[in-house]
Amino acid sequence: MAIPVYCPRCSMTLTSKEDGGRERPACPSCDYIHYGDFSIGCSGVVIRGDKALLVQRGWQPFAGSWQVPGGYAEHDEPLSLAVEREVLEEAGIEATVRDVIAFRHSVGGGIGGPTTNIYVMFRLDSVSTEDPKFDGDEIANAGFFTLAEMESMEAVQGLSKWAIEIALRAGETGFGLQPEQGPMAGRPGWQLFGLHV
Repeated sequence: MAIPVYCPRCSMTLTSKEDGGRERPACPSCDYIHYGDFSIGCSGVVIRGDKALLVQRGWQPFAGSWQVPGGYAEHDEPLSLAVEREVLEEAGIEATVRDVIAFRHSVGGGIGGPTTNIYVMFRLDSVSTEDPKFDGDEIANAGFFTLAEMESMEAVQGLSKWAIEIALRAGETGFGLQPEQGPMAGRPGWQLFGLHV
């Protein structure tokens, strides 16, 4: 991403300021400091029996490849709702979050994209029993597949297969981080996940 020239709060030209041991773009007027560009993504592993939900990308990058449904969280959207929305939008499957099974951290500027990204991988319980529905544009196809079937499919994303394997190993009881319901979870704007042992 390009380094900003103007302050997004007051439109002044940014200068430079040391903060946290680094020189950073900073506003001399309103004390805004630019710490970098970040994004948060999420994906959902939905299991039915011994099969996992996959969607086939219709758009670049990686058009034609298969992966678990997912995408970016909106800036004002809790992650658990973002992943439920993505599964519904991409595959027409209504599902609810069971737990967090993995996450990936990608430093920006490389093959991982222009921004530093955290990608949280959830396991979801399917609420609907229908076959997947997809738009034929952004998503070219969708279905439930076994790991054995995935071995004969072309271009199944490695990260998705890894997450599916983790979800299948977890079984019915699970072992991931689960949404918290306690007093800390009620704080406005917060969503907490913790181990339940």
